[in-house]
Amino acid sequence: MIIANLTYQWLGPTIFVSAGLAFLLLFSHERTQVSALRLSGAYFCAVIGFILVMLVEGDPQPAYSASIFASLFSSHFLMIWGVASLYDKKFPRVPFALALMVAASVIFYALMQPGLLWLRVMTASGFVVFVDLMCGLIVWRARSHRVDIAVAMVFLLQAAVTLSRMLGIYLARSDLPTLSAFKLSPFSSSMQTENAIFAIVIGIALFARYSVSLVMRLNRLAETDPLTGLLNRRAFETRVQVLRAASAPLPTGLIICDIDHFKRVNDTHGHDVGDAALIEVARLLRNVAGEGSLCARLGGEEFCIMLPESNDEMTRLAATKLRMAIEAHPIPSPGKELRLTASFGYCALAPDDDLSAALVNADAAVYHSKDHGRNRVRLAAEAGSRPSRQTESRDQACGAL
Repeated sequence: MIIANLTYQWLGPTIFVSAGLAFLLLFSHERTQVSALRLSGAYFCAVIGFILVMLVEGDPQPAYSASIFASLFSSHFLMIWGVASLYDKKFPRVPFALALMVAASVIFYALMQPGLLWLRVMTASGFVVFVDLMCGLIVWRARSHRVDIAVAMVFLLQAAVTLSRMLGIYLARSDLPTLSAFKLSPFSSSMQTENAIFAIVIGIALFARYSVSLVMRLNRLAETDPLTGLLNRRAFETRVQVLRAASAPLPTGLIICDIDHFKRVNDTHGHDVGDAALIEVARLLRNVAGEGSLCARLGGEEFCIMLPESNDEMTRLAATKLRMAIEAHPIPSPGKELRLTASFGYCALAPDDDLSAALVNADAAVYHSKDHGRNRVRLAAEAGSRPSRQTESRDQACGAL
């Protein structure tokens, strides 16, 4: 029976150490995950307090009790800091500092007064409730996935369970004058069980959040161009169908942009300047496109925009605005100031128009623009036809602006 009880007592520390090691391994694998290091520290600090409570016999000296509570405060400081950094939120310094001062003051007073062990336990439990609520609030405000809701609910559930235990301790306070009496009470065993369970559940929930973040980051890497941050061609072709369906029955605007004489930029100024030029053009592209649009780098110096609910005239104006923005924007260069121009092809697609044919025609319009002086905007011809004379005249006027 003694061996079984000892094994049960060591269950909690074993779980805490395992969770701490898991987060530490995560940090060692990816050093950018500083939140994992803080969460690891939270679990290891909790283990210290857990073991100190287990090993004490009788009512401990104030210094020993202070070590237990220092472990409690440190572990929950690191927990809330780790959760805040995991969700890219600021650490709530002022609320945490106020809660810490109040809890520490009450515990210090209880340590100096005999028979107030219940007040110490109640205060420590209240501090735990505060941290759980703060963590739950941080996660809830930053939620971006269903797993975040689950993480917030776990923290709130732990706060509710701890509150119910606090009520039981308050009602039985006269029967808990010393630590020995408390360790023999049902509150001690229930506290150990709850701590062990929530250590596992919170660890799993936070690891699930790390997994979701990793999957989302891998998806972004698979879908975006690493240099400019725009969609790559495969992701663009996947998402454009959704955008067109959402815009129906209105048309969508398609713009293809190709930087003029880009090879000359690389040969004259170097590839670093060439990369800077691509990044700047991509930024201008995003600014012109606005929210709800798709921006992609199709390859090399060729870019593409898909505008929702945009007819021919709206698409032409957007292409013209981008052409003028590129022409007026200086590109960072160690030597002489570098200015770029770009050639454009555009069209509007009805919901049942073929995207592949539109891309081919818009690309042909880009080369038509290059053949006629560059730095121009051209309407893509429909399949098997040529732009009207009126359209060509209007596009030539756009190129001359």
